[in-house]
Amino acid sequence: MILNALSRPFALLDRVARLQLAIAAFAVMAILLAISLDVALRTAFSAPLTGTMEVVSFYCMIPVVFLPIMILEVRGEHIDTDLFYRFFPVAAKRLSVIVSGLLSVGIYGLLTYITFEQAISSTGRGEVAMGVNLMPVWPVRWILPVAFASSTAAAFALAIRNTKGVK
Repeated sequence: MILNALSRPFALLDRVARLQLAIAAFAVMAILLAISLDVALRTAFSAPLTGTMEVVSFYCMIPVVFLPIMILEVRGEHIDTDLFYRFFPVAAKRLSVIVSGLLSVGIYGLLTYITFEQAISSTGRGEVAMGVNLMPVWPVRWILPVAFASSTAAAFALAIRNTKGVK
C-alpha cells in the first residue's frame, strides 16, 4: 500500500530530477561555448571575451555541480559500500537503512537551511563578484537551496521506499 502511494510522488520527483539534470547539461554547454568563444576571440583578434571566468565560475559551475545531486538520490545511485551490510541479519539491515535514510534527510535538510539563509543574506546585500566588471551573483545563490531542498524530498521518499523493501 505504501509503495503504491509512493509511485506518484516518485514520478514527480523523477521529473524534477530530470529537469535539474537538463539545466546542468545546459550549463555544461554554456561553459563549452563561452570558453571556446573566448579562446577563438583571443586567438583571432587578441580580444578575449570579457567576464568569461566570472560567468563560468558563478553562473555555470554551480548548477553543474549541485543540480545533478537529486537524480542520484532519486535513482539510488550514490556510492554504496556494502562490505558488511550484506552479512547483516534483516533487522540490522533495516536499522542501517533507516539510520542512513534519516542521516541523508537530516544532512540535506541542514544544507537547505544554511544555503537558504545565505541566499537571503546575499539577495539582501545585492552581492556582486568583483572582476573586470561588477557582476551580480546573488541570483545564483538560490540554486543551492533549491538543489538541496529537492534532494531532501528525494532522500525522504527513498528512505521510506528502502525501509519497506529490506528483506
